[in-house]
Amino acid sequence: MRQIGGYFPIAPLTDSESGYLEALCPEEGELRYLMSGRCANYLALKDNALSDTKKVAYVPLYTCETVIAPFVKAGYSLIFYDFKKDMTPVFDHSVLDKISIISICGYYGFSRYDRDFVDECVSRGIKVIEDTTHSIFSKDGIYPKCDYVVGSLRKWLGVAAGGFAIKTKGKFNLSSAPIHSEHIKMRSDGLKELTLLAKEAPSPEVDEEKKKASDLLWDSEMLLRRIFDCQESDEESVNIIKHFDYENLRKRRRENYSCLLENCPRSDKFSIVFDSLDSETVPSHFTLYVEDRASFKEFMEERGVHATTYWPVGPEVNLTGHDDAAFIYNHVISLPCDQRYNREDMLYICEVLSQYIR
Repeated sequence: MRQIGGYFPIAPLTDSESGYLEALCPEEGELRYLMSGRCANYLALKDNALSDTKKVAYVPLYTCETVIAPFVKAGYSLIFYDFKKDMTPVFDHSVLDKISIISICGYYGFSRYDRDFVDECVSRGIKVIEDTTHSIFSKDGIYPKCDYVVGSLRKWLGVAAGGFAIKTKGKFNLSSAPIHSEHIKMRSDGLKELTLLAKEAPSPEVDEEKKKASDLLWDSEMLLRRIFDCQESDEESVNIIKHFDYENLRKRRRENYSCLLENCPRSDKFSIVFDSLDSETVPSHFTLYVEDRASFKEFMEERGVHATTYWPVGPEVNLTGHDDAAFIYNHVISLPCDQRYNREDMLYICEVLSQYIR
């Protein structure tokens, strides 16, 4: 059976360095490679806290708990901004006198936040940190006046440590922490095993070995949630990030997303969150709202299409009175459209979606 999605294997690399992240860093700024996206967030927040006496952050209500954790660990008080169902943030001007930093994000590659509001933040001296984990390859994926650009490439390619942090105005005023060797070994071992198994013919034995490797990667994630600091990356991961073919990544993902948009059946059982593809966006996933998410996920998985929920409701999030954000959390699910796959694979996804409707 065709298998689409899941953890990325380690991909072939180019001979020359891409310079992709380096090109995003201003000459007067600094780029650092970190162990994960939350390590990158934490480094940026600790750096900002050195001169931030207020330490009140304006953060998204729809987000991953691992995005919020660095703010809590760095000692920031939190004010959450709401969302519309189309994943457009709802900013509140009344908070402008209360906050010292705002965290923004372009969800699944699509940047829909109100830039006029963020401009107003900048004019008031409020710092801007953008988590570009979903939008790093979109042409409009970084707000031009960001103070910090952070993210992870682990949703885009097979790499043990995918974090990066850019300070756009000056250098970081503190050192990165030493790498956590146990976490990196678990990540690296799991990815290398999956890379080898990807070349094997499907069988119950191969499936069992894949499950063991996936379990190891999940265990490494649970470890990271306990031990994350502003740990630096490892040399192998940095080498992968510097030598990856990003032009093919961007081209293939846009082609795959366009194919899905063109051929995805329409139904009252699900709807496409981002139902058009502008010229700026490189999507991270093909994201849907599904009426019965549990049955949908089971149906897709049984037919070899991995479906992922980003994200469960985190411990800091209170959805009382936030109906649209609650709807997002309760109905969102993402399907793969990444560079491992081609038009034939996308048409297979659409056929499985048609089967689900029937």
